[in-house]
Amino acid sequence: MKHKELVCKGLLFIGWLALQVFLYDHFGVRIVYDSHRFIKFTTQLVQEQPVTNPHVLRYLGYPIFLFPFLKAGLTFQWVVLVQAIFSGIAGALLYKAAAALTQNFRIATIAAALFLWNPDLQAYNFYILTDSLFISLTTICLCLTLLPKSRFLWGVFMAAIVWATLVRPNGFLVPVTVAVYFLLEKKPFAAFNKWTVAAVSLVAGGFLLWVLDRFLLPTFGLMHTYERGDIIFGYYEILVNQYHQPQIPPVSSSRLQELAWFITHNPIYFLAVALLKGFFFLIHAKPYYSLGHNIAIVGFLMPIYVFAWVGFRKSGFTRAQKALLLIPVLLQLGITMLTVEDWDGRWLYPVLPPIFLLAALGGWSYLSRFLTSSARAQ
Repeated sequence: MKHKELVCKGLLFIGWLALQVFLYDHFGVRIVYDSHRFIKFTTQLVQEQPVTNPHVLRYLGYPIFLFPFLKAGLTFQWVVLVQAIFSGIAGALLYKAAAALTQNFRIATIAAALFLWNPDLQAYNFYILTDSLFISLTTICLCLTLLPKSRFLWGVFMAAIVWATLVRPNGFLVPVTVAVYFLLEKKPFAAFNKWTVAAVSLVAGGFLLWVLDRFLLPTFGLMHTYERGDIIFGYYEILVNQYHQPQIPPVSSSRLQELAWFITHNPIYFLAVALLKGFFFLIHAKPYYSLGHNIAIVGFLMPIYVFAWVGFRKSGFTRAQKALLLIPVLLQLGITMLTVEDWDGRWLYPVLPPIFLLAALGGWSYLSRFLTSSARAQ
């Protein structure tokens, strides 16, 4: 058994390494439109100049990552190398977490392979964007939550949570998910009455909304996308306002207040827009992709979702473990439905690893049954 497990780990590593070489040969270092604001912001920090784009503060974790490279005068090849290494570490931890949860190295191998051998997901390692780092840090945090930790690993774990929170405006989904897990697992409020628990929950939820409203959302023009009827950001062939012109709220310093006003005055319009955003987020296919590309996406993701549902139903995991795997997906789905789906669908990638773990469990339940029946037939 140990020999087979070692062979699986070796194959995972060789396959991942070969994919990194192929992707680097194909992409090189990709510096795209959004890359420049991170590079400029970090350069200003290195040169101790005033920052000219405060919006990047919502992504502060990425300039923190870029800072030592630019300070040392290193090329961006070093940046993508370290991003790839972080991705490899995340895949290794996904393997360990899946093995710890299921006590089955074959399930762990499938889960890690879905992550490490996924060319679309791994391609972001070669972009100077937040995506690769956020995917890796989110995966690392969720997996470390499930694993036993030494004092050193506890320090790494806490640092990773803070870093993941700072990398993207939606980074709050990481501490929220981890907090819910520990609340369900440790039950710290079991000795308190329900009113105390409700009051603490209300205060915590209110604080999160305040942070969202006053810090994370002010520079995002949500109402512009709702007024246009955007479903996919940057793609204007599908616009819901072609069929109905919504009422737009008066300008306010509170984005959440504007959103609440919009929902109450345009409930059907909002529901239609939100459901369409959620649909494109989950299906991941896009109208402007080629037919072959869309068939490949749907052919990969739909079985993953089905097997993940099977795995979720058959897992036997605790409530806390199920919450840890499910909450990031639901939070990101909700965020997308309230804001907008990205043109290249990259909002989905950070929450795919827990889906991969569940899909590996569900897929193995069928595959093991098939292998057993085949062996008996022989």
